[in-house]
Amino acid sequence: MKKDTHNNFIKYGALFIKELKVVKLIGDINSVDGFLQGQVTSDHTQMVDGSFQLSSICNHKGQVIADFIINKDNNEYRLVINSTLKEILIEELSPFAKLHKIEIENTNSIVIGKVSSKDSLKQPYSSNKDIETAISIENSDFSISDSISSDDWHAANKMLRNFFMQIEDTKKYRPVEINYDNLRVSFDKGCYRGQEIVARMKYIGVDRRRFCTFIVNNDYKMDEVINIIGKIINLKDLKIFNAIIKRDQLEKIRKNLNIIEII
Repeated sequence: MKKDTHNNFIKYGALFIKELKVVKLIGDINSVDGFLQGQVTSDHTQMVDGSFQLSSICNHKGQVIADFIINKDNNEYRLVINSTLKEILIEELSPFAKLHKIEIENTNSIVIGKVSSKDSLKQPYSSNKDIETAISIENSDFSISDSISSDDWHAANKMLRNFFMQIEDTKKYRPVEINYDNLRVSFDKGCYRGQEIVARMKYIGVDRRRFCTFIVNNDYKMDEVINIIGKIINLKDLKIFNAIIKRDQLEKIRKNLNIIEII
């Protein structure tokens, strides 16, 4: 079984990510800090200036409503989110923002995504021993010639086991089901909506399922025991996708010769 699959199809470069939008949190910095600490699943207080952090918000049942990337820059916070989830995020956060005297402001900023080898990018939000991904927020007049495609971008993120939600995924999964417990949740910070259930499922619940990234040949026939979530990416003669499977089915699934790797 190959362990260096990323070398075969992950491309390095940058692109303008059209589906990502940017909103800014306007208000006293201490108020913004308090607001974020009570809402987001990650611990934004660990961020340094100029950094980006994967995060999300949950409802009281511990189900993920929306995911996003937090940016801290010059004592201001911005949230980078899929355009289909932006209004849901604003609607969910607005009542709490008003309590903290904070405004959530739309911007016309654009988002540039970058994929590179390990330790090559400034402030990556996700990485493994081989590759890393990062974004930058630029003014609307910023010009770039894409050197990778949207599929290249999403493939790299899937290799990093980073699932990006679409509108059909809202309130459908809890963090532990989609690897957010490892990438987007802090279990050491203060309370946020759904925290008790999220923590209970992490430490007390019996985890019979596993979130995976599959790399398969084009000849692979989709198996009904594999619950595919998100988009299937087609690159060269391979497909890459995220899925949730039963742990006790994993070894059986691995025996399929058209499966290159399960991460």
